[in-house]
Amino acid sequence: MRDPDALGAVEPMSRIAQHPVLSCLIAAAAALVAALLAAPPAAFAAGTVSLTSTSFTVKEGDGGAVITFVRSEAARRGQVRFGAWHRSAQQFQDYKPVKGRVDLARGQTEGSFTVPIVDDPLVEGPETIAVGIFGTYPERVAEPDRAILTIEDDDAISTEPRDPVNPLALDPPPPPGGNPLHGARFYVNPGQTIAGAYARKISGSQPQAAGMLATIADQPEAKRFGSWNDRPGYVVAKYLAQAFHDDAGAIPLLATYRLRHIRCHRVGDSRREAESYKRWYQNLAQGIGNQRVVVFYEIDALITAPCLSGKGLQTRIEEMRSAIDSLARLPHAVVYVDAGASDAHNPRFIGSLLRKVGVHKIQGFFTNSTHHNRTTKEIRYANGLSRATGGKHYVVNTAVNGKGALRPRHRVRFGNSIRCNPRGRGLGPRPTWDVPPQYPRLDGVFWIGNPGRSAGNCGTSTGAPPTGTFWLDYALELIKNADYRIR
Repeated sequence: MRDPDALGAVEPMSRIAQHPVLSCLIAAAAALVAALLAAPPAAFAAGTVSLTSTSFTVKEGDGGAVITFVRSEAARRGQVRFGAWHRSAQQFQDYKPVKGRVDLARGQTEGSFTVPIVDDPLVEGPETIAVGIFGTYPERVAEPDRAILTIEDDDAISTEPRDPVNPLALDPPPPPGGNPLHGARFYVNPGQTIAGAYARKISGSQPQAAGMLATIADQPEAKRFGSWNDRPGYVVAKYLAQAFHDDAGAIPLLATYRLRHIRCHRVGDSRREAESYKRWYQNLAQGIGNQRVVVFYEIDALITAPCLSGKGLQTRIEEMRSAIDSLARLPHAVVYVDAGASDAHNPRFIGSLLRKVGVHKIQGFFTNSTHHNRTTKEIRYANGLSRATGGKHYVVNTAVNGKGALRPRHRVRFGNSIRCNPRGRGLGPRPTWDVPPQYPRLDGVFWIGNPGRSAGNCGTSTGAPPTGTFWLDYALELIKNADYRIR
């Protein structure tokens, strides 16, 4: 016998299934449920959210860029998350990074967020930031959800007359007719110098040596730019932006090394190379713009001049004259040009070259950049050059001259001094404009040569690293033998 309750449960369903209208409704409902279960989560969304464009622009002086988006459905309250990521623009230097959420009210179809823009005095090219939206609710993200924000620089190199007494706009200004560096505070960033970066590298394995390197890293470094920089204007602008962000009142020191010094007795740069050289300095000057800087122009430019043929020398003079013209137009740059060293050439020869390249257009010249001669010896040499150039001022490189030059036993064969990683040398007088008053044309002493850089293996088996590489053993020896007196 069948269970009456069981029969009662089946029979009504059976009767429903036999009803033609109800059976159709059941089938349709089942199909709908199956479709919903099979659909991706996005199908439940009530619409989409997207940016209004794939590109936005903002002037640097506007303070901020407004990025807009829209949503297609606004029946409910919503949320949109956003962010900005650097491309060529740098965080905190060109813009302030942002990441957050915008809450949308019921019925609100449009929204926006702002990317703060840093307005600085640097003359720069256009720079870009990537911006985007994500994490929208309840709507889904739709394209475009990413865009490029371009920052258009609205600064230009000043055309106002240059103040010859106070080109660095120092407060208080330097005495009239004297040293334009008087009172300047030079930019120091120990963590970003060559020595400072190496100290971080070895801080765990060699903490004592890393601590000693602060002797070098804590001094103003002459940041070097040269042929390895394909975009000199861009890289110098980035460096100056970092300096401005770190310490807006400090004066950065820059040094350049763009000429090629391959071998003696060559004709010199071709016309094409010379034009490339001129464009390089035009680009560098554009990157410096209105920033206050001290420039040590073209290390070794004149000290190697006797190696050139007559045609090559004339080409170099034209190159240097063009570069000096570009740098001399800058409103807040104090420029010194390479003038060799006291143990290399006589003042009459170098003095004539200084006049030809246009030293009268800039503050003056620097000496001893790749040599180790005592400071007072260089001052005597520089005073001779000053007399030959109508009283131009000068500075002396003291990076590695604390013990003076190392003299070879055979000068006829090896020259007046050993300049390739000579042993037993020491740091010289620390960088400063505050020099003894008995040297009225000496504007200062500086570590133009970046102490600790290797000059290469010098054709020996000393174990020295390649040219330009920081060499710890050499740096520690310079620190150990330091003599900071001007003598």
